[in-house]
Amino acid sequence: MKLDGLQCGRAVAALMVAIFHANLFLLPAKFYDGQGAGAIFNFGYAGVEFFFVLSGFIMMYVHDKDFGQPAQTVTFLKKRIIRIYPIYWVVLTGLILLYFASPGSGPENARDGQSILASYLLVPLPGEDPILRVAWTLQHEMLFYLIFSVLLLNIRLGIALCALWGLGCVYALLTGGLQSFPLDMVFKSHNLLFVFGIVAAKILPKVTRTTAVLCFWIGVATFLGQGMLETLAHLTLPKNAIPLGYGLSATLVILGLAKGELPAPRWLTYLGDASYSIYLVHMPTMAIAAVLLRKLGVHGMLPPLAMLVLITGIITVAGVILHAFVEKPLMNAFKRKQAARVAT
Repeated sequence: MKLDGLQCGRAVAALMVAIFHANLFLLPAKFYDGQGAGAIFNFGYAGVEFFFVLSGFIMMYVHDKDFGQPAQTVTFLKKRIIRIYPIYWVVLTGLILLYFASPGSGPENARDGQSILASYLLVPLPGEDPILRVAWTLQHEMLFYLIFSVLLLNIRLGIALCALWGLGCVYALLTGGLQSFPLDMVFKSHNLLFVFGIVAAKILPKVTRTTAVLCFWIGVATFLGQGMLETLAHLTLPKNAIPLGYGLSATLVILGLAKGELPAPRWLTYLGDASYSIYLVHMPTMAIAAVLLRKLGVHGMLPPLAMLVLITGIITVAGVILHAFVEKPLMNAFKRKQAARVAT
């Protein structure tokens, strides 16, 4: 399977989240007195749902044959930790240093030792967001990786654990969500999206190219349709079920991207490679950019939509730079170190 199409999907999802945050929070608060570029951009948060489904898909596709092989468990967790933590720590450290250098800025927990440690470890705390706000999704990713790793350690135990986890998420979904910590996080409906991805990976071999292309276009149409109904007509599913609607559409899109042999522009594929960096750095970048653009009076010369395009461009450039000069060298260094150990 070529990953180019899926990388394009990653790029679009990361930019959707960035546009959502810029349009809903930055533009109204910093530039246009409560006005954004348009409500249509306010379902961009659903890029997170795409990421969760894709994560489940990739883990199952790559490691399906590793189930019940305990020797693969440590290797799997090492790879996941290396992929998630190093570049995240770089961004988080820069953000914390920025908050310390600018007294009064940032959330209160950015100066609390326990909160800082929990943010570095991606350990959730009751009633508190991570210092880098988007890291709540990484907390769910790490929970999924830990549960998935049990399938490698012992397939029967892993299946039982996954079944209990899934049933708990369904129960929380049907009852309106569990409110007590940490059950609210462990059984959040978003976690079911990983299962969607796992199912997609299992059925992929039976999907023909024609069916995959059809899945892609149905998925795109239903994803956009739910977004437009939500933002323009204010018609939504129950709150806990909203991620599942986007998740089902994302599942169809991912099947299409994986098997449909659709065109994958090289520039968009590259942005997909940089999508994790774009995702991590987009909120700090837009906050810093807002200060500079406001001082320059750019908002007085540009309408909200043009400003949204400009902010998105700045975020994209910042993410690409971070990917090219920090994330990619870090990953290459870990690969060289691992190769050296294997050779030894």
